Amino acid sequence: MTHPLPTGAGSRILLAPVTVSPTKPLTPTHLKYLLSLDVIVRVSALFADVTVAYQHGAYAGSQQVAGFWDYLDRHRPGTAYTGLGEVEIGELYVAYHQTPRLPFAAIEPTVRRAEAGWLHPASARLLDIWQDHYDLLGMFDPELGRHGPELMGEADLLDLLVRRNLCIDGRPLGAPVYLDATSAGHSLRVVLGADGQPNYLLYLLRELVPLLADHDLVVLAHDEQLRTDYQTVSQILTALGARVVRFEVPRVPIDGVAQSSRLGGWQGYTLDAIADRFVDEYGVDAFRLGLRLYLIAGLGRTARESYSALQLRRWIRRAQRLLDTHAGRDEQGTTGGPVPAGLWGALTARRGYADPYRVATTLMSRQPTVPVGALLDAVTGPVRTRATVGGGR
Repeated sequence: MTHPLPTGAGSRILLAPVTVSPTKPLTPTHLKYLLSLDVIVRVSALFADVTVAYQHGAYAGSQQVAGFWDYLDRHRPGTAYTGLGEVEIGELYVAYHQTPRLPFAAIEPTVRRAEAGWLHPASARLLDIWQDHYDLLGMFDPELGRHGPELMGEADLLDLLVRRNLCIDGRPLGAPVYLDATSAGHSLRVVLGADGQPNYLLYLLRELVPLLADHDLVVLAHDEQLRTDYQTVSQILTALGARVVRFEVPRVPIDGVAQSSRLGGWQGYTLDAIADRFVDEYGVDAFRLGLRLYLIAGLGRTARESYSALQLRRWIRRAQRLLDTHAGRDEQGTTGGPVPAGLWGALTARRGYADPYRVATTLMSRQPTVPVGALLDAVTGPVRTRATVGGGR
């Protein structure tokens, strides 16, 4: 199947999402985010070479992850995590965030092990569980972000940023290291504490900066709570010569409350709980597509409404009708032929990558000129060979 390509076709896209750390269950918020990324990859790969910089170990040295691992080893020594489910591990994560944060010196040995590639058994167990989830959802990234290119050295990155006036290094004075995007109106942002503790932005830049020269567009994907940080990162990467756009996803409220997983409240709303309710009744294919359509198009760009099993059921039924009508048809049938050049502009919003909201809503179009079958094949079928993971991993 061939398609007329949009402006910029054949470009090299680097999709750089903040990772979902393997410390908690996958909830509607995570699923909206991950399935949006999945649609971006699948449809963008029809017209561009897409690299996904997504490795779970990239930020393992951060307080959020290494601090949790240190907590487990202190409070749950000898635990056989292979016997735990994601809800049980997620409840330990909630408990961790209810304890006082230890100074960096106390967790530094765990941080250094994580930076060297060590994976805690609790997170290894979650990744195995998530692999089953990815398989159920038919998602891209068969390696599940387990491997990736080596990160740029911390010293090399900071030296580059200082030379380009993008960083203020306070270490000689016993002060933190700051990202400096003040020329674009952003506040200074600490990336390395005075005590030597790095935060996730330092790891993010160590991952992305070496990949910039090989790509024409960087798509930074993140949740709305990280907007300020990612605006700063966008300015830093732009100053280093990259063309950068941001893709932002909101948190999905549960019973009217949109909050971080570390606060709990997700029991009964994990993927297992959701799938158990619908897969046997409607089948895997309708569930996969219906969940994508509901979380992306049904909840929309802002996700003001809470997750609703009733609404998801309606979208799964709609997905079943789409599959019954279009799946498996050739281009001379109901697909409407190749994707028209004009439609690519609408699907990408002329930002260089496929916008998942526009793709999901276009899938439900009744316009005879819209090749619903071709888009459905892109969203639900095998990923095009233009998509790779992690810059060669």
